[in-house]
Amino acid sequence: MRDGAVSNTTIDESNEAEVGALILRAEEEVAEREGAPVAGEPKIAAPRPSQCHETVVILDFGSQYTQLIARRVRELGVYCELLPHDAPASDVARLRPRAFILSGGPASVYEPGAPTLPSYVLESSLPVLGICYGMHLLANAHGGHVVPASHREY
Repeated sequence: MRDGAVSNTTIDESNEAEVGALILRAEEEVAEREGAPVAGEPKIAAPRPSQCHETVVILDFGSQYTQLIARRVRELGVYCELLPHDAPASDVARLRPRAFILSGGPASVYEPGAPTLPSYVLESSLPVLGICYGMHLLANAHGGHVVPASHREY
């Protein structure tokens, strides 16, 4: 086959597991190169909860790592749902979350039109983990001030 040519060969079931492992390894290499933490233990899929609804809701504020956050939470055996930052309270209430994770994002809490913290997050009195922009939202909601650093960090 010429360099750069694509084969029309289909992947049979015997190769499917190998392809999955290759994809997983590639995702981990990209995460490591970008500085994201990578778990070293075997991967565990978090089952959908039964009636106990042990669910963590991740609100997505636009971070490029939100999917990775969800994956790591699930690898810890915790069921989570990824929702947009402006998800209606009724959609979140149906999940009966036990905690919230607020992702990062490219905005500033002081920008006009920047995503805001939904009121139901604080009103719920549930544990909240804010990552980057999510932490800025929490600080701002509790009267703190977010100030820029002398240099950008990621």
